[in-house]
Amino acid sequence: MITKLLEFKNQRQELLRGILAIGGGDNQHVVIMLGGFERAGTTERKFKILADELAKNDVASFRFDAADCGLSDGSFYHMTTKSLSEDILSAIDFLKIQGYERFSIVGHSLAACAISLLLDEIVFEKIVLISPALNQRDLLRLWFAQKNNKDAEVNWENYKEYYKESDFILDLENDMLTKTHRLNREYKVENQAVDYGENYNKISTDKILLIQGNNDDKVPLESINVNFSNKMIIDKGDHDLEKAGIIEGWYKSAVDFLKNC
Repeated sequence: MITKLLEFKNQRQELLRGILAIGGGDNQHVVIMLGGFERAGTTERKFKILADELAKNDVASFRFDAADCGLSDGSFYHMTTKSLSEDILSAIDFLKIQGYERFSIVGHSLAACAISLLLDEIVFEKIVLISPALNQRDLLRLWFAQKNNKDAEVNWENYKEYYKESDFILDLENDMLTKTHRLNREYKVENQAVDYGENYNKISTDKILLIQGNNDDKVPLESINVNFSNKMIIDKGDHDLEKAGIIEGWYKSAVDFLKNC
């Protein structure tokens, strides 16, 4: 396997970085990988394991980081779902220059929303959605309730008892403080009424594999309103699905799905 650290610019002229892993075989097909909210696709364990296993099966992969995450430069402050989709387009344009013509994609959490915005213009061979945070409309309210009621056990079943819609709407005017960044209010405003799962009804779901843990407290399984025909529900699986004893239950099946294009 050959690996290369590559740089490319997004539409905002920010310098993004990714790792291309080449294993031989079809030199026109590549699997793109992107992490979720504030996550690093280059270094997360699940993407490294997927890339290594894909290379063993002669499938190339390119895992990259969005602006100001992981290895990439730029500003996280202006990140939106739309900007993430634009970063994916920039990665595809860059990979075309490298000689690739056919694209599959793996997206974790928020990345699944960004992928959905591209389904009218990009034909992906296969799509793997890991813990997809598609129902942003309801998830934003769940997370708001959890943030403001840390002493209570707020979950998908009861979160509506712990928040007021008027307070949620007022909070949309504020920037967000994340673990390591400040994020502009635009992310919340654009997503307050959107369920990105509806976009996946535009394409045949046999091209999509859903991988979801039944113990995901960030994106509960019940929040997903799409009936994906191919799905793996991982027992005791959390949001990241990369702990020892968990990732072994799904990554080879994901590779089998991606390599058979």
